[in-house]
Amino acid sequence: MQKYLLLLFILFPIFLNAQSNNHWTRNFNEESSLLSGAVVGGGAGPSAIYYNPASISEITESKLSLHASLFSFEFIDIKNALGEGVDLNYSRGVVVPRFISYMIKPKNYPRWRLEIAFLNNENYKVEFATSVDKKIDILSLPGEERYFSYFSYRNTYKDDYVGVGGSYKLGKNVYVGLSMFVSFKSVDYNYSLSIEASPLDSVFVDDVYVPFYSASYGQTEYLRFNDYRLLWKLGFLYKKDRLSIGLNITTPSIGGIYSDGKKIMRKEDQNNITYQETGESIPNYVLVDYKERKDMFVNPKSTLSVAAGVTYNFKDGKKTLFTTIEYFAGIDPYKMVQANENPDIGGGTVFDDIDYNNWLTLVGGAKPVLNVAAGYKWKIKETLLIMAGFRTDFNYLKSYDYGVLSGFNKVKGLDIDMYHITGGLSVRIFGQDLITGLQYTYGREPNQKQFANLSDPVEYNTTINAPLQGTPQNTMTTLFNAISIYFGATFNFGANK
Repeated sequence: MQKYLLLLFILFPIFLNAQSNNHWTRNFNEESSLLSGAVVGGGAGPSAIYYNPASISEITESKLSLHASLFSFEFIDIKNALGEGVDLNYSRGVVVPRFISYMIKPKNYPRWRLEIAFLNNENYKVEFATSVDKKIDILSLPGEERYFSYFSYRNTYKDDYVGVGGSYKLGKNVYVGLSMFVSFKSVDYNYSLSIEASPLDSVFVDDVYVPFYSASYGQTEYLRFNDYRLLWKLGFLYKKDRLSIGLNITTPSIGGIYSDGKKIMRKEDQNNITYQETGESIPNYVLVDYKERKDMFVNPKSTLSVAAGVTYNFKDGKKTLFTTIEYFAGIDPYKMVQANENPDIGGGTVFDDIDYNNWLTLVGGAKPVLNVAAGYKWKIKETLLIMAGFRTDFNYLKSYDYGVLSGFNKVKGLDIDMYHITGGLSVRIFGQDLITGLQYTYGREPNQKQFANLSDPVEYNTTINAPLQGTPQNTMTTLFNAISIYFGATFNFGANK
């Protein structure tokens, strides 16, 4: 019975999830960002290669866009994350190069428009560290013990795109476009939880004098890799009078092209833990393995999505309304990281009948998500535009069901629905466009289950099959706030005749 309780504990996950797990976190530092990305129906400007390649045809002149400065300030506060009164918080200020593109209007092919671009699709970083240090009576020994736990977490995720695209005018009002991107995904993740309970004085254990005694539990995970993938976007655009309607289909990414920097490690250990009810000792153990390079396989999938948008220009020719809706298909649970584990991960008779072939396996997936966005542009005069927008950004792993893979390990992170409000202006000076603006992002998730309960621990918790911890409660609240400041420029080279 002990072996199976121990196995349940080994496979028991503390739920956090990797990267942002939100599809619409991106910002490209130019006009489309200030309209909250509601530009699938037209008006995407230099970011047309991403939102709808058919709308590349909207350009009237070749142009170079440099949007290389995004100042972003992020604040995360998690109340009762690791028990009542044990909070986590994180803040950062960052300057990120985001978007560079060159749009071409060929002289000899008037139906064609072309574009090449580099953009940062996601730049995510979260880092936490905290400890609990107190005197309590937690062990099956007389007197109090010093209970010390330390939790640390770091997750850095980047997804950069390099792409080429083009659009073609099929008829008077109809355009079609295609773009292809190479996606460079980079993951650097580290998770650690260590707990010690030590008597304040020397003790007798089984009538044997022990000058020093410690009960402990530790868990450490590390993952790093770079993965290179391909994806395509197919776009359609219909324009007539003051109305334009767009459709954009993004394919799932195709992996297996190349990956490097691959490393994975997972370790768990437990010492001197007993059942309070019986006083029976639970076996000590150390489970650890590390693999890298050719000994591991990574496959971070992305989903199929279909976006539709409508852009409407008012009669006065000064105001424009933008709307976009995008459906992201789900991804069935799958093994995102796999490795050739060492058969001696858990040696000894205690573990003889336990299969560790998936000790280093990490699973992923996504539920279907539908996001909406709206934007508004007002031309004050020929050289000045004011823009504003709003978009939803629902999390695709929140309440996700991993099905038959539920018992496997996951990369740990946060699951928050977010909402983005944008606003700013574009000024044309000497024929060039300068853009600046703000984005405010807000997310709040109350009544979540705690990652762990370190405020009310017991020696061995049979409810969750975990030592030196209490039962997690649904009292955690996650609050996310971010302010981003945009600066960008588009250099126009004049219309080609």
